[in-house]
Amino acid sequence: MKTIPSSKKSILKNGLRIISEKIPTVRSVALGILIGAGSGNETTEESGLSHLIEHMAFKGTGKRTAIQLAHALDAVGGKMNAYTTKEYTVYYAMVLDKHIDTAVDVLCDMLQGSLFAPKAIEMEKGVILEEIKMYEDTPDELVHDLFAEKILHGHPIGKPTIGNNETVSSFSRDSIMNYRQKWYSPQNTIVSLAGAIPPRISEKIKSYLGSWKGKENVPRPTSPEIKGSINLRRKKTEQVHLCLGVKGVSQVDEDRYPYAVLDNILGGSMGSRLFQEVREKRGLVYSIYSTSSPFRNFGISYVYAGTSEKNLAEVIELILKQFRQIKTAGVSPEELERAKEYLKGTLVLGLESTSARMNWLAKSEFYYGRTMTI
Repeated sequence: MKTIPSSKKSILKNGLRIISEKIPTVRSVALGILIGAGSGNETTEESGLSHLIEHMAFKGTGKRTAIQLAHALDAVGGKMNAYTTKEYTVYYAMVLDKHIDTAVDVLCDMLQGSLFAPKAIEMEKGVILEEIKMYEDTPDELVHDLFAEKILHGHPIGKPTIGNNETVSSFSRDSIMNYRQKWYSPQNTIVSLAGAIPPRISEKIKSYLGSWKGKENVPRPTSPEIKGSINLRRKKTEQVHLCLGVKGVSQVDEDRYPYAVLDNILGGSMGSRLFQEVREKRGLVYSIYSTSSPFRNFGISYVYAGTSEKNLAEVIELILKQFRQIKTAGVSPEELERAKEYLKGTLVLGLESTSARMNWLAKSEFYYGRTMTI
């Protein structure tokens, strides 16, 4: 096994980590700033705050209006966006190498100079409330949060990343700034870059973020109790959407690789058992797959399927049948080899873009404190 080529790590005096990988065969650079704060860090009253803060980063700074932020990278043919997960938030940009200074300037400005103007906050809360309504109208996505909420029994990671109507409506500028002060700190931040990185880029980032101060001891979320239960939500839909799952493995569990192989055999590809048995042989579903959600301290694993009400009992029984067969008889050598090769291929293919490499560097540092081998 070899490490990702040319990955370098430096730590500023304030604790901020910079991870970079130079790829000489490309002309672009992907830049990301990962903050170790997601919906799993929130209390019940704070549900959705991480996501709102991410949105507000694009609504104006002391140097740029919202429209100037939007135009900053458009003007040089670049892209900029952000996303919030259960455990972290990422702000990122992709530009040609000659425009990396612009990307660094804009992202660092958003990170440190966002205004959080009360009027803009109220407007963005309205946007997110509409996002929640849209999500409620998408049952094949909603069911995943309903499953996580039930199996994790109220743990913050089980709650929707976007929050709910009650919490989002209640957020004030003070609640936003208090949460941000708690979690947005240099010790809880990773800057990652991949691509045609120019010399002394770390010095450039240091000039923006080297004097940033924040809380030194960042609190860590607790682990949930995971136990079986049933969660039903009745909606007028053409299909029944279901998730059926169990306790899984964490990001740092030694069994995470065997678990990934097993997950692929069960329902991770078109050649998997569930896809072949339930869709191809019986035509009972359009979509069925198994997936795992490994977090820092724990994980969950489950099967999703969408089917008509009259086929629901049969689909559930077929899923459980595969669980039982794998438990009692294991898997064949052919299945094992095919799944291993599939995972090897998807891993390498998934790391062929600068943005994918940038994300890999950041997540590796976040979960393991080092760049993982491939």
